[in-house]
Order: sequence, then structure tokens, then C-alpha cells
Amino acid sequence: MTRRAPPANADERLDALAALFPGVVVEVDDGRGGKKRVVDVEQLARAVGGSAGGAASAPRVYLDWPGKQAALAQADAPTTKTLRPATSALVDGAGHALVVGDNLDALKLLRPTLAERVRLVLIDPPYNTGRDFIYRDRFTADATADVTGDDVDDATRRRAGWLSMIAPRLRLARDLLTDDGVLVVHIDEHELESLVLLGREIFGEQQHLGTIVWDKGNPKGDAHGVAVQHESIVVFARNAARCPPLSRPKENAERMLAAARAACTKAVHLDDARAAYAAWVKGAAGLSAGEAMYHRLDDDGRVYRLVSMAWPSRKRAPDGYFEPLVHPTTKLPCPVPARGWRNPPATMQRLLRQGLIEFGADHTVQPQRRYFLDENLTEPVPSIVRHAGSDDELLRSLGVPFDHPKPLALTMNLVRWFSRPGDVVVDFFAGAATTAHAVLALNAQTPARPQRRFVLVQRAEPCRDDGAHGFATIADVARARITRAGERLRTTSDARVDVDFAVVAVVDGVDS
Repeated sequence: MTRRAPPANADERLDALAALFPGVVVEVDDGRGGKKRVVDVEQLARAVGGSAGGAASAPRVYLDWPGKQAALAQADAPTTKTLRPATSALVDGAGHALVVGDNLDALKLLRPTLAERVRLVLIDPPYNTGRDFIYRDRFTADATADVTGDDVDDATRRRAGWLSMIAPRLRLARDLLTDDGVLVVHIDEHELESLVLLGREIFGEQQHLGTIVWDKGNPKGDAHGVAVQHESIVVFARNAARCPPLSRPKENAERMLAAARAACTKAVHLDDARAAYAAWVKGAAGLSAGEAMYHRLDDDGRVYRLVSMAWPSRKRAPDGYFEPLVHPTTKLPCPVPARGWRNPPATMQRLLRQGLIEFGADHTVQPQRRYFLDENLTEPVPSIVRHAGSDDELLRSLGVPFDHPKPLALTMNLVRWFSRPGDVVVDFFAGAATTAHAVLALNAQTPARPQRRFVLVQRAEPCRDDGAHGFATIADVARARITRAGERLRTTSDARVDVDFAVVAVVDGVDS
């Protein structure tokens, strides 16, 4: 199916609205002797069967700052730039791309090509800390002339500048996402609240899928109040109703299954295998509490855990959910949970026939359900993720040192959790190109499937730190990182990974 790019500016949006609801777009005097088109709100309300007054006058929570309207208008303003070379390969091919230039212009230029084709936008924007690292992280004058006056302090100017920078870029990012696509944003405590409120305004209240707390395990030493040892990862959906449930692979599942197979291979009797595997689980480092519950083997050597079959609510189950199960040996009824079973009698009998209910030594023990690890290899994405350490040594080994890079392992997890093989992943604050490295590394792990593609954008920001080691711009750092990471993967992986990428520049001039 051919996808049509969403309207790129105010005129196109008015055209689209007029096509849906003829008569709601009207011409009025512009005050300068000409005409301009506006929306007749009352007519639009009637067209959609609502009332213009109710929603407009209802109390609501919203985010405002000096320069907001001018900032949001930037998303619709035409650009005088173009891309060289052309980007048709990003649509029809399977290649990757690094776009060098301002990301606002780049997003506008990529929009016709990538609109509604991107599964994941993963960004790590400046946090507005007021400090400068290898690139600028300070926003004061960016909120234009609206942020003036003696009554406006520097903190307000800086926040307004940051919001005016990020707002149009988030609007354009939303247009790139597929209907089930997600935006994932790294942020710290300086602008977390602002980002969440802005995201809810641009994406919608119901599209906020949650915020992940990244526990870095190392509290800041310069704190005047609570020492912050975490950052946040904010997640928004284009359309939450179309997103599949967020899940991640159980980190140690394959390791546990391998240990069970080894125990069964070495043991002469199944009871010996069960004892050996249970001992391995008890002593294994790094297992979560949930994973450690999978310490049993069934008669076929499959790993499983036991789970209560009690009615999950505090309220009492329906009357039919209290039918007792008969113990297979004593032939006497077993205890029924106080609030009833989780499932109706028919389901309980089906589970019994399938061997998914385990009884105790006698009828005095309440039966439980078996859950097999090989059928439950994923778990919900949690609200807290622990990841300490840095990639300084990794980047030094690649010859591309960089201040405060995103950890490769964490970024690989985010790409894995929020995209699928074959998807397009966009990062328009590319920095040291960790997102590209993560995509390539994941592709090396899943060579038999369609490969993910990355599209990165990085401005040719001059390196401001002696640690740049000869690189003139951040874009040069990103390009070198992608190239050298790809070369390393080619030599260390047996998989055939597409590591080639196009370098596309944002340049002056509009195609005719």
C-alpha cells in the first residue's frame, strides 16, 4: 500500500481539513488588503457532532512558555535546504544513513521519505544542565525575542530556550512514526517534567506509555539536595492502542535452559538432574527473583515454576469457581482458595488434562499451576532498569573518545525492546552514534531475519573538548564510530551484517 506523507505545513493541513469537512475552512481579511484561510471552529464542531464551547472552556493542564507559538510554528515553516545525495535509498533499499546537518532541517527533509515508516525514534537530547561538554548543553537566547524583560530570570530563559528547541522536533518526530511506533527519550532531572508535559501535548495524554528509571548506581557528588543517581527514559506512542504489549526477553532464560539441558545430559536418573539443576539455580549469580522461581524440571526435563491459581481480585470469585480438585492419589478433594480459583471449572479441567496442574504430597496441599520457561521467555518492560559503568574503554578501543556516551548495552536493549528486525530506527541527536552501533550489533545477533536500519542525524558541531583527538566535528566522530564499529563486527561476527551506510548532507538550495 502506498503511504501518503502527512501534511507538512499549515496550508497542507488546511487543505486536508477542507477535504474531510467542506465548509469549515473559510477566507477572511488578513488586515493587509489580502485574504487568509482560517478554521470556522463552530462549523467544525457541528461537522464532527460536538460542541465548540465544551472542550475549549473545560479546565485542563497544559505547558506554556515564552516563545511557544513561534517554536511550534517552526515545525510547519518551509526549509530552504535540501539533501545531497537524494534519499530514495532510505525508502526502497536496506541501507543505513548518517545525515550531517541541523536536525530541524533534516527532519523536514526526511519527512516526505520516512513519514509513517519509522518504528522507533530514540534520542538523547541535551539535558539543559547549563554546562558545556563536547557540545553545547546551554539554552538561554534560543526562545527568541518573546523571552525578554527584567522579570524573566535566567532559569526561565534557559527552560524556554530548551522547550523552543525540542518542541518542533518532537512534532516532526511524531510524523515519522508508524501507527504502532514509539518515541524514546533520554532525559535527566532538569527537564523531565517539562518533557512529559510537552510529550502529552504533542502526542496525547493516552500515548504516554510510561517512564523508565535508569538506575546508574552512582549518585551525583555535587548535589545540594537529594543526590540523584538515575536518569529517565520517557516513552510515547504514536497510537498506544496499536502498540503490542511492551516486553523484553528474560535476560537469563537461555542460560537457564542450557543449564537444565546439561544437568539432564550428565545425570543418570531424573531425580539427580532435578537436584543438580536446582543447586545450579540456587548458586547462579545474576538471576532475578522471578527467574530463580524456575528451579524445577518436569518428567521430560522442561524447566518450570509453580504459580498460585487463586482468584486474583480481593473480591470473591463467581460461585462456579469453587469446585474442588481431587487429589490423584488420595482421591480426596484438595483445598480451594478462600476467594475461589482463577479459572472457571472447564478451564481447570483442561489444565488438568494437559498436565499443567501440580498436586502436593496429599490432598491437604493446595494445587498450583505449572508455567514452563520455554513458553515464557519474555517479561514486561520494567519501570526500573539498572545499568552502571561506562563505555569509555570501548570508545578508546575504537579511537573515538567522547564525553558521556550512551552505554552500548543499554541502547541495544532499548532498540531490542521497542523495535523489531526489519524496522527503521531514527536518532536525530546522534552524538557518538551509539544508536547506530547498537543497531549493527543487534543485526549481527539476528542474521537470519530482516535487518534493522538506522537513520542518524548529527549537526557538524565543532568539537569543544581536547578529548576529541583530532576530530573537527561531532559528525566526524559519529562517522568514524559507525565505520570502525562496522569493521569490527565484520571481523568478529560470523553473520553477514550490512554495515555500509550513506552519508547525506543538509545543504543550501531547494530542488526545483
